[in-house]
Amino acid sequence: MIGLLNRALAMEQASAIRYRTQAATVTGPHAPVYAAMFKESATESDGHAEKLRERIAGLGGAPTLEVEATETPFPTDLGGMIEFDHGEEEKAVVLYQEILRSIPHDKETLLHETVEHILTDEMEDLEEMARLKG
Repeated sequence: MIGLLNRALAMEQASAIRYRTQAATVTGPHAPVYAAMFKESATESDGHAEKLRERIAGLGGAPTLEVEATETPFPTDLGGMIEFDHGEEEKAVVLYQEILRSIPHDKETLLHETVEHILTDEMEDLEEMARLKG
């Protein structure tokens, strides 16, 4: 369980960095709107990471300091950023669903509630990215 949670933590840490970078580098006539959206997403990822750290420590584990590596080149245009983020949100939903399935239903209620909350956020983000993709 700690391994899965640390994998999610590394993903959230990478997401926060990616979203902050996107906020700083997005260009075009609507850049301020998208920069604000990316900053909000970074803040959400930071919050998820903090919750994961607390649950990992609460289970007796050590929260990772690692950041998930990105295998594909980072897009620099707005459309590419949104497409990339959509793919990352899909991966996040799959990972959190896997974590939820791994939690014993009769134990770890706090962990279950925490992961459920994060999964809900990720699913909402996925819907938003799908709308932005068009």
